[in-house]
Amino acid sequence: MSLFLIIFFLFSLAYGGAKLKEVNLENGVKLIIKETKGRGIVAGSIFIKSGTHGEEKRGTTNLMASLLTKGTKTFSSYHIASAFEDWGGSIEASTADDYISINFSTRPEGLEQGLRVIESILLEPTFPEEQLQVEKRRVIASIRSRREDGFELAMERLRLITYRGTSYEVAPAGREEDVEKVEREDLIKRWQQVLKGKNVVVAAVGDMPLEELEKRFRAVFSKLPSGEFNLRAEDKPIKESLVERVQREGAQATILCAFEGVPLNSPDFFALRVLNSILGDGMTSKLFSELREKRGYAYATYSMFPIRLYSPRVFAYIGTSPDKKESALKDLLWVVQEAEITNEDLELAKKKIIGGYLLDRQTRGRQAFQLGFWEVMGFGYKMDQEYVKHIENVRLEDVLRVRESLKKAHQCVVVEP
Repeated sequence: MSLFLIIFFLFSLAYGGAKLKEVNLENGVKLIIKETKGRGIVAGSIFIKSGTHGEEKRGTTNLMASLLTKGTKTFSSYHIASAFEDWGGSIEASTADDYISINFSTRPEGLEQGLRVIESILLEPTFPEEQLQVEKRRVIASIRSRREDGFELAMERLRLITYRGTSYEVAPAGREEDVEKVEREDLIKRWQQVLKGKNVVVAAVGDMPLEELEKRFRAVFSKLPSGEFNLRAEDKPIKESLVERVQREGAQATILCAFEGVPLNSPDFFALRVLNSILGDGMTSKLFSELREKRGYAYATYSMFPIRLYSPRVFAYIGTSPDKKESALKDLLWVVQEAEITNEDLELAKKKIIGGYLLDRQTRGRQAFQLGFWEVMGFGYKMDQEYVKHIENVRLEDVLRVRESLKKAHQCVVVEP
């Protein structure tokens, strides 16, 4: 009972008494405004639905996003940073598979200046040539460096297999050969392509009156161009099982497998979230207890169910010694597809998910991010408050039913010395 009292208390802190409003602007931009009470913080997340979809050169969007805060026609990179940092806040931009996000925080006193900077970032970025060359070198070095890590190398290879022919085939950072060819004109073209009103979701959470927040954000985001950048549906099922082997130097074997998930609009989506927690979330998970504790295979083992618009996948990972890799692969597949799941496993996983979810949302920045994230991914921003209820309602029979999707086939990469 004490755990649920704590969860209720955290939920009250995050949402209790908050005013929340949705505003749809004429150009298609959606504003989600939340008034909070506190010591004076305003945070926001700007989502642009696009990510890597429709890229002509892999890595273009990632480079473009990284340069958004490096200078505009009105503000230098120094003035962009200082507009937020002078108030103890920050601003950063990044690219995920399905969206670009710009996240910022400041004090209410600094919001006016911060929004002037954000307006300039959105409407008049310059993508400085010298900064582009620096960023290209950094990204290429990062791509090469990640291949030294067994998991990263396995994921790079597994993406090529399980997402072949889709935008997810390559990580947002791109491929070396494409990144080297990206030019400033490519960034300008891409920005004009994706910055359309219907693709933009803005979530703002702050210690200011709701009407004031709406007024200030409306003034900036009503200036964005209307229209829509359409994403092509890219659902690619796993039709047959396979195992690919990659040779590299090292003392450890890495095994990474992909399994068919369920679409975001499936009634079993939340059951799969719970199943993923049962299988690979922490030291009480099935993978940890079976593969590390009982069999002594693993240096590390876990599972993931990333939320993407298309081609849903559950990933399971284990790092082990080379002499144990074959039996470790066999037993990993058994745990994911066949190991017994009890009501005790179910309840423990639900507690972990709910507790982690609420603890993660204690800052205004994370609240803003989640409101925008759920909206841009098609669930609607209200899912931020409904998620806990959906997880609580998952039953054992739901988990066992959705597990059938993981039994259809699997695609694995084994990185070995």
